[in-house]
Amino acid sequence: MSDQPILQQPPQRAYKSYYVNSDHWDHYTPRSGDIVISTPAKAGTTWTQRIASVLVLQDTRLPGPLMEISPWLDCLLVPLDGMLRTLDGQQHRRFIKTHLPMDALPVHSGVSYLVVGRDLRDTAVSAHHHALGLNGVIGKPPQSLAEADDVHTPEQPWVPEDIRAFWRSYFTRSAFPWESNGWPYNSPTRHLESWWGHRNEPHVLFLHYQDLLDDLDKEMRRVSHFLDIPVDEERWPDLVQACRFSDMKADQDRMYPRDFADALTAMEFFHKGRNRQWAEILTEEDMALYRAAVEPLPPDLREWLTRSQ
Repeated sequence: MSDQPILQQPPQRAYKSYYVNSDHWDHYTPRSGDIVISTPAKAGTTWTQRIASVLVLQDTRLPGPLMEISPWLDCLLVPLDGMLRTLDGQQHRRFIKTHLPMDALPVHSGVSYLVVGRDLRDTAVSAHHHALGLNGVIGKPPQSLAEADDVHTPEQPWVPEDIRAFWRSYFTRSAFPWESNGWPYNSPTRHLESWWGHRNEPHVLFLHYQDLLDDLDKEMRRVSHFLDIPVDEERWPDLVQACRFSDMKADQDRMYPRDFADALTAMEFFHKGRNRQWAEILTEEDMALYRAAVEPLPPDLREWLTRSQ
C-alpha cells in the first residue's frame, strides 16, 4: 500500500501576482507526515517554521538555511525547480511554508496543517516595516508572470513610508480583485476564514501569535502533541530557547543564505516582535478602516484574533 496522502480537496482558486503563483502546488508530491505552515504574511510564519525545525530535527542547529530547508513553495522569488529538488531529497519530515488560503491549496489527508493568526492591526504594522524595506530591493522575479493574462499585481508594489497611508491601503484593497484587504499581499481575513471552519479537524491546528509570545513553552508542547512528536524533557529547554525571538534574531545569519542578508537588513525581517505598536500612531479614523475589514468575519474568529488585545 502506498503511503501517498489522499487528495481531499483540489485547489479551487488560483493566486498569481508579483510574489506568488499558487500553480506551484500542482508540482507538489505529498508525503504522509508532511507539515504545511499556512499563515497570512507577517503573522508569525518564520517563527512557526523555526518551531517546526527544532521539533522535527530535535536539534537547535539547522543543517542549512531555514528558508531552504522549509521552502515557500508558492513564492516566485526563488526558482521552483530548486525548491522541488530540495523537498524531494529531504529524508526528515518535511515542513513547507505558504501564504495561500485553504482554497488555493491541494489539501491532503496525512498532511498536517499549522495555521497561524495574529491581530490584524499588528500584522499591518509588521507588513509595513517588511514591505517598505523591499522597495526597490528585489526587482523582477526570475519567474515573473507579467506577460500572463491571469496575473494580478504583476509589478512589484511600491509601499509608502507613511504608515497611515499604508494602513489605508492594507485594510481597503488586496493584490487580488476578489479580496478587500491585505495589500500588497493577499487578504489575511480571507486566509484565516478559509481555514476557520476546519479548525477542529484532526489535521489542522490553529496557533495565535500572542499565545506564542505569552507562553512559548506551552504552545510548542501543543504543536509537538499535534505532530505526534514526543517531548524529550532533557532537551526541551534548549529547543524552546532556540525559538525565542532574541535567539532567532541573533541567529539570523545562519537561518538565511548569505546573499539574503542585505535584504533582511533592509526589510527589518525580525523587527521588534511585539504587538500593539499601532496604538501609538493611529487615529480613530484609521481604526474605523480596520473594524470595517474584520466586521464580516465570523464573530468567534474575530474574537479569537483580538481576545488578548
